[in-house]
Amino acid sequence: MSPRRPRLSVTLAVLALALGPTRVGADDRELQAAEKTTRERVAELAAALPSESPGKMLATMAEQAGTDRRALAELYRAQDEYVARTMAEWRDGAERKALQDATLQLQRSAERASAELRATAEGTDSVAIQLRHSGVFGKVGRLEAATKDAGVRLAARWERERAMREREKEQREREAGERARDQRRN
Repeated sequence: MSPRRPRLSVTLAVLALALGPTRVGADDRELQAAEKTTRERVAELAAALPSESPGKMLATMAEQAGTDRRALAELYRAQDEYVARTMAEWRDGAERKALQDATLQLQRSAERASAELRATAEGTDSVAIQLRHSGVFGKVGRLEAATKDAGVRLAARWERERAMREREKEQREREAGERARDQRRN
């Protein structure tokens, strides 16, 4: 067993964490397969980075830091510089100003929307008060009662007309029956 196998390189260890936990006591073949898979993924990710970019440089340094402890210290220093430079660019950059402008516009829009909602709520309350004082609810109640009364009257009228038609029908049947008896007698 080589001295390098018991511990993964820093880059491989970080990427191995993303792959999930490994079994304790994994055999040599499984460990080699995991290292190979991790190296392949690191290579794919490094290839995806644009050349001459800080990310590419940091990825290369991370690969070297896996085998050289001095390179690890250099990697930490380079990462700190990169973060400090990026923060300075952000602090003074156009993106931050654009974000601040967008945030300010969003805040103003939210304030306008809130004011409009308050005005709408006040208007709704005002309309409710005016409706109560106008007597509309009483008028609507009287209209409903009048409609109900008219419905009752119409139902009674319909019933009377139906009963009258029924009586007329019975009367016609009686008369027809009498005529038929008279014709049989004659």
